[in-house]
Amino acid sequence: MIGRLLHAVNLVLVTLILLVILVVTGLYFWLSQDLPQLPKNLQNINLSLPTEIYSSDGERIKILGERHPIALEDISPFFTKAIIGVEDSRFYQHSGIDHRGLVRALWTNLRQKRIAQGGSTITQQLSKNLFFSFERNWVRKIKELLIAFQLESTFTKDQILEAYCNQIYFGSGAYGVEEAAQIYFRKRAKDLTLLQAALLAGLPNSPNNANPFAHYERAMQRTKYVLNRMTAENLITVNEKELALQSNIDLVLPRVESNPNLYFVDQVLEQIEKDYGKEFVHFGGLKIFTTLDTRYQELAFKSAHNHLEALEGKVVKEQGAGPLQAALVAIENKSGAVRAMLGGKDYSYSQFNRAVSNNRLPGSSFKPFVYFTAMEELGYSPATVVVDEPLSIDIPGGEPWTPLNFDEEFAGHIVLKKALMKSINIISAKLVNEVGPEKVIRTARQFGIKSPLGKNLSLALGTSGLSPFEMASAYSVIANLGIYNEPYLIQHIEDFQGNRLYEHYYQGVQQFLPDSLYPLLNMMQGVIDAGTGQVVRRMGFRHPAGGKTGTTNDFKDAWFNAFTKDISASVWVGFDNNNPMKFKSGKGLTGASGAAPIWVHFMQKVLEGKSPIKFPVPDKIKFATVDVQKGYLANEFSLETLQVAVKGDVDLSAPAVLNVPELDETGLLPDPVNEPLDSKQPEKRNAVPNP
Repeated sequence: MIGRLLHAVNLVLVTLILLVILVVTGLYFWLSQDLPQLPKNLQNINLSLPTEIYSSDGERIKILGERHPIALEDISPFFTKAIIGVEDSRFYQHSGIDHRGLVRALWTNLRQKRIAQGGSTITQQLSKNLFFSFERNWVRKIKELLIAFQLESTFTKDQILEAYCNQIYFGSGAYGVEEAAQIYFRKRAKDLTLLQAALLAGLPNSPNNANPFAHYERAMQRTKYVLNRMTAENLITVNEKELALQSNIDLVLPRVESNPNLYFVDQVLEQIEKDYGKEFVHFGGLKIFTTLDTRYQELAFKSAHNHLEALEGKVVKEQGAGPLQAALVAIENKSGAVRAMLGGKDYSYSQFNRAVSNNRLPGSSFKPFVYFTAMEELGYSPATVVVDEPLSIDIPGGEPWTPLNFDEEFAGHIVLKKALMKSINIISAKLVNEVGPEKVIRTARQFGIKSPLGKNLSLALGTSGLSPFEMASAYSVIANLGIYNEPYLIQHIEDFQGNRLYEHYYQGVQQFLPDSLYPLLNMMQGVIDAGTGQVVRRMGFRHPAGGKTGTTNDFKDAWFNAFTKDISASVWVGFDNNNPMKFKSGKGLTGASGAAPIWVHFMQKVLEGKSPIKFPVPDKIKFATVDVQKGYLANEFSLETLQVAVKGDVDLSAPAVLNVPELDETGLLPDPVNEPLDSKQPEKRNAVPNP
C-alpha cells in the first residue's frame, strides 16, 4: 500500500517536473523570437544609439546619450568596487542572475502587487538598457533574464562591467563614467578619489534626486551609503572609509551651455518624457523633429538680449533683483507650430523657462478677451459709446472696488474701439461688471487659455497669471479670425530604424465666426496704428499688425502681444523677484517701452524681404468713419473721427450707446458727468438717433 502511494507521488512529481520543463522551454522559444543576436564584440553594443533632436530647418540642436567609452583599465578601481558594492555585490559569483536578490524582489513585488523592486544584476541592467523597451512588466523582466544568460555565456565579467560603466546615466547629461567624472569633477575617470567614486556610484539609482548640483545633502547621504556597502562587502576597510569621509569632494560648479535653443529643448523633453518615459527618450536612439526655427530663435535671443542690455544701466535695480529678464514665444498662425521660445536672457545663468511659466500678470494685454465677450454677449460693436468716468463697484462683504486709469484722467464719452486703443481701465472694468467674470473666463478658454483665472472683477485688468506661450497662442486665434490651432512643439518622432512613432496632425477648430472676430482684430490694429502700441510704427514696422500692450501695477510686468497675418508673438519683460522696473527719473517701464521694442526687432528680421500681407476681410464686414464721442457716422461737425469695422447688421445711424444721457433740445449731448456708477443698477444702453 505504501509502495503504491510512493509510486503515485513520484509519478505526480515527475509529471509536474516535465510540465515545468515544457512550459519553461516553450516560454523560452516563444520569447526568444524577439531576442536580438549578440555581436561578437561587446564594444559594438556598449553604446546604445543617442537620441537626436532636430529643428524644423534640419539643424541638430541636441544629442542625448552621447557617450565616450573607455577601457576598464582606464577606470578608477575605486569606482568599479563602488558600483559593484552598491549595485551587484555578487557580480563575480553569479551567472547573470542573483538568486538571493531575485527572490527578495519577487517577494516584495508579490506583496505590493506591482513591480516595486528590481533585484536586477549589472548584467540584467545592461541587457535592459541595450535591447528592450522600458516598460516595467513581467515579460520584459523574463527577456532580461534570457539575454543576461547569453551575455554571461558569451563575454567575460570584465567585458560586461566595462560596457556597463560606459552605458549608465549619471544625471546632468552625463552618460558613462568618463563623462560623469568630467562633468562633476573636471577629471578623468581613472583619477577619481574614493569619495568621488562613491558619489558617482550612487547616482545611477536616482540620477535626479541624488544629483549633487541640485541636492547636495541628499547626494552626500547616498555617498555614505555606498561607502558603507563597500565596507560591508569587504571591498574597502573601515579606515579607508573614514579617510574618504574626511577628504574633500572637490565638486565643481555645474557647467551649463549658454544656448538659447535649450529653453525649447527642455520643454520638448518634458513633454515626451511624460509620454514615453525618461529612459526610453534618453536611451532609445530616437530622432525627434521639432517645430523650432533656429533662425527665429537666434533673432529672438538677439532682440531680447540687445534691448535688455540697453535698459540694464537705466533701470533702477534693487539689491538681489538679479538681471532684467525677458521671454518670447512666436507661433505660426496657420498651424500652431511654435517657431521660437526664449525663456530668459541667458540659459547659462538661469534655466527657468519664463516663456511657459504662468506666474506673471498680463495686465491690459488681457483686455481684448473682455471686450470681445462684451461684443458677443451684449451686442456691442467698436462704435458703441461708453463713458470713462470715476467708478466704484460694491463688492459684497468687502470694500468697494475703485479702479483707476493709468493716467488717472477720464475721457468721458468714447467709442469702444478708441477705449481699447487708449487701454482705458475704467471701460474694461465696466464691461466685466456688465457680463460677469464667468463669461469672460469662458471666452478666454475658447481662445486656448488654460491657466487658472480668478472669478473676480479685477480680471478685467489682467490680474490672473498667464504665460507668453498662452498669450501668443490666444492672439493667434484673433489673427486666424476665430480658428484655434493647439500650439505644438514636436512635428514627428522616429525610432532608430526610421519608423514613425508619432506624427502631429493639426486641424484647426473654428471657435468664433470670422465676422464676429474681425471687429476685434480691427480694434487691435488701431492699438498699433494710433494707440498705446504705436511705438511699433514709430520704429518703422510697416506690416499690417494688431496687438496690445500690458503693464501691471508698480511696473512689475511689461508685455507686448501682437500678430501679423502669419506670426503671433508674445514678449514679457520683468524681474524674477517682481521688483518694479523704474528709471532713475521715477518713470516706469511700460509694455510700450519695455516689451514692444523686442517684438519689433524680432518681427522686422523675421519678415525681412517679405511683402506685407493684409488680413482678409469677411464678406459681412463693413467699414465706417464715426464720431469718437458720439458713435454717429462722422460729419463736418465731428471733433474726432475714427474708422471702425462692424458686422453688417449693425446700424451705425443709430448705434448702441452705453450709459449716455438723452439729447437736449438742441440735439446735442450735454457735457460728460463724472458721477460714480451705481453698480446696483445696470447701465442702460440707449439708441441715439443720428442728427
